[in-house]
Amino acid sequence: MEFAIGAVLALGVCGLGIVAGFERDRVFYPVMLIVIASYYDLFAVIGGDEGVLAVELAISLGFAALAVFGFRVNLWLAAAGLLGHAGLDVFHGHVITNTGLPIWWPMFCATFDAVAGLYLAWALSAKRITATDPTSFGNRIRTYVDAELAVSRTAELAGDAGAAFRHLERAHILGQRSTVQHVRVHVLMLLWALRHHRAREVVGQFTRVIGAATKTWIGLVPSGNTGGANVSPFEPMAIPDDLAELIDVARSPRLWVN
Repeated sequence: MEFAIGAVLALGVCGLGIVAGFERDRVFYPVMLIVIASYYDLFAVIGGDEGVLAVELAISLGFAALAVFGFRVNLWLAAAGLLGHAGLDVFHGHVITNTGLPIWWPMFCATFDAVAGLYLAWALSAKRITATDPTSFGNRIRTYVDAELAVSRTAELAGDAGAAFRHLERAHILGQRSTVQHVRVHVLMLLWALRHHRAREVVGQFTRVIGAATKTWIGLVPSGNTGGANVSPFEPMAIPDDLAELIDVARSPRLWVN
């Protein structure tokens, strides 16, 4: 019975999102994930075990962080979070003894999560919902990042590896406040280092890819940093005037023209 109720309720909530227009707001499914994950905290409070509550809070905070990251970066992460929580529901009782948890809840929640997650994945694939915010800084700055990357590829094909990397650095300055663009440029820097057998750069870029993925979305980026292993990843640097102008345009939707 819990499977049927979970599936029907999930379809009903998603249907309400369609009819009421909630799903047009990209926060709908991330908030759904946060609320779903928090129920285990409530059951832990009912159970009265502080140790279990601490574990449940840590898990729910992890899913909340994924929801926020998905909202700010890409809704596919929210879909992954819903499906991942469905998996947690299935195995929850085998790893955590939460005495306040109703016996029927895990399978009900797993079904709800799976149906909602699969619907969101379908909606994203069908372009019913945009995975990223088209008005975000990341989408506005991408045009300029792409231009620098194109020049970098041309320089490398011409045999000028140094010039190619300098344009990767310019792309890094432009895109470093967008998680997607920031990670993208560091991955390209890593690939450049591998192609040209620069061991120090390979190590530096590997750590910077991780840093870009985990810290950009909360604003922990040093303005103007060129992104190479030859500079500290924490050092702010002056932004070249031409790049500063492009960044200012991308920050203002009224000025930006795609």
